[in-house]
Amino acid sequence: MLKVKLVDSIPFIVIISLILTTLYALDVFKPVAEKNTYKPKKLKVFVEKSHLQDIQLFAYSQGEVKPKQQVDLRSQVEGRLLFVAANLVEGGRVDKGQLLLKVDDSDYLLNVIQSEAKVAQAKQQLEKVKAQANVAKQELVNLGRDNANDLARWLPQLEHAEAELKSAKAQLDKAKLDLERTEILAPFSGVVRSENVNVGQQINRNTTLTSIYNAEIMEVNLALNGKQLSILELPIDFYQEDYNKGVDVTFSAEMGNQILSWQGRIVRTSGQFDPRTRTLNVIAEIHQNQNKSNILPGLFVNGKIKGSVVHNASTLPRTAVRSSNRIWYVDEESNLQVKTIELIHRDDQSVVVKGIDNNTDIIISALVAPTPGMPVKPLQNKQQIDIQQANTTDDASKTKINTTVKKKKNKKNRKKQITNEGLGA
Repeated sequence: MLKVKLVDSIPFIVIISLILTTLYALDVFKPVAEKNTYKPKKLKVFVEKSHLQDIQLFAYSQGEVKPKQQVDLRSQVEGRLLFVAANLVEGGRVDKGQLLLKVDDSDYLLNVIQSEAKVAQAKQQLEKVKAQANVAKQELVNLGRDNANDLARWLPQLEHAEAELKSAKAQLDKAKLDLERTEILAPFSGVVRSENVNVGQQINRNTTLTSIYNAEIMEVNLALNGKQLSILELPIDFYQEDYNKGVDVTFSAEMGNQILSWQGRIVRTSGQFDPRTRTLNVIAEIHQNQNKSNILPGLFVNGKIKGSVVHNASTLPRTAVRSSNRIWYVDEESNLQVKTIELIHRDDQSVVVKGIDNNTDIIISALVAPTPGMPVKPLQNKQQIDIQQANTTDDASKTKINTTVKKKKNKKNRKKQITNEGLGA
């Protein structure tokens, strides 16, 4: 009986042995996963090399062009205008001493004649008083009166006659002066800025007739803050009489598609700070004879002022300097490092710094979490577009690889599941 049971169990034992042998073989001969050494991917960054050099600093400001010398001609007499110069129009050019306006002088000629008559009369009266004073003096001597008063000696009468003569002469001078003022002359050679006169017009005293400015020298007020003044190394009470010893300024203005420029010099400061803006106005002069083209009043110009020279400094884009005057740079092992530098000057596009070695790769890319020592791949300025394209391609490749790996893994798992089901059956 026992023998029969053992014989009946042989197939079952054989099946169990085959299963165990198969499992052992699968475990022994299973594929071994390849071990890949992890290599951290280098972050691509945009860099610009530093170049140590002597850098000329400039300060920038804006201002309106104004004539250095301008005068409003007003009438000092009243009357009817008989003459107006043909070039007394807006934009007209006048010469120094030129007759611009002529007022009717008939009444003033009569005043001169009347004043001359009064002078002659006062002279006659003075001579008469002098003669009477001499007679009175002789009579007092004959009478032996040494203690006679001033009135007996005709001294008050003589002083009065002399004063009357002086008054008459003063009135004559005033009449002649009014006569001269009927002719209004140009005080200097210049340009007519405005005029409001016509022949036959009746004018009164102190009436503004025309405005003339000297076109030879123009001025521009430039507002500078403390930092700009330090760049120029300009004293706050700067004053220079000699134009050639002033600080160089280049003025420019855009006229349509053309940019015009003029050369000038700062010759003085305004002498006080603006209490609202805390800036100091410096006054620059533009001499027309030292420029190829003339500049006109009212034009708004940009000023570029030549300042000091910084030695052994570098010019970098504004994006290169981070908070607390720090920069990110790439060391010899292509790792990111952080360094604090000395910021000398900053404008809208660039910065001037010191404390950087020559030919250092300065990172100007924006990084989310920069860490000193992290590996980076520096790319020059012209490769910025390539960086974006490469990053886009990498992202697409990553997506494609991840999808392929996922499919292979799912396929492998499915095969393993089918095998296990078959063995179980």
